[in-house]
Amino acid sequence: MEPPCDCCSEHIQKLNQQVSVMRKEIKNLRYVVTAVSRMSCCQEEKATATAAASPASPQTTLEQASISGIIQTTPIGFISSCFAMKNGTPRQPTVCGPSRAELRIQQNIFNNPQHALLGLQHFSYVWIIFLFHKNGQLSCKAKVKPPRLNGQRVGVYSTRSPHRPNALGLTLARLDKIESDDRAGFQFLRSTDEAASAIRGILSADPRSVYRRTRCKDRLFFFTLDTADVTCWFGEDFAEVLQVRPVQSHMKSY
Repeated sequence: MEPPCDCCSEHIQKLNQQVSVMRKEIKNLRYVVTAVSRMSCCQEEKATATAAASPASPQTTLEQASISGIIQTTPIGFISSCFAMKNGTPRQPTVCGPSRAELRIQQNIFNNPQHALLGLQHFSYVWIIFLFHKNGQLSCKAKVKPPRLNGQRVGVYSTRSPHRPNALGLTLARLDKIESDDRAGFQFLRSTDEAASAIRGILSADPRSVYRRTRCKDRLFFFTLDTADVTCWFGEDFAEVLQVRPVQSHMKSY
């Protein structure tokens, strides 16, 4: 049998490349179809659970949810750190000791959210269970290539890959301090009570000009305090705050 000519070899090579590309496209389509199927199943089961007529006890509901494989959780807070992007973020916290992160507890979980933190200041470290909610992918692979294994494929459960069926993580964090978030976005004022006191002081002094007090029929008055725009109304021997909102464009003067 004669060996193939050069033109046939090039043609076969192009066909192999096209087949390789088609295989990759089919693989990606399978991931997308799997992710869509999971989402549709979750929505159907959630709709079925919502349409149930008889209310069940919390213990029964949790037991049924564990059997069906759908357990709803409520985030108690959100973490922000000095690493804004995943690129460059250390895989181990000991790699970058000076790095810091902040966990803001949601205010709508409890009626008195500060009560949930009582006694936590006596501990040096805390365990944090978190969700990779910014993965950007709905699908996951059974085998992955960790960066430090030089292309070797291993099972996803033997790695720290955030792309897994349940994108949950566990970390041990050092607790530096616990602070109450009472600044409400102010830059110079230290609390909302201090801001309210400052507004009362400004209004009691009647910051309007003589022209506005004597000539203008419009009794609305606007002023900026720290990072807030304050709208108030001056009546007969009283002043009322109508609106307080963040400044739209904060101008700095030097």
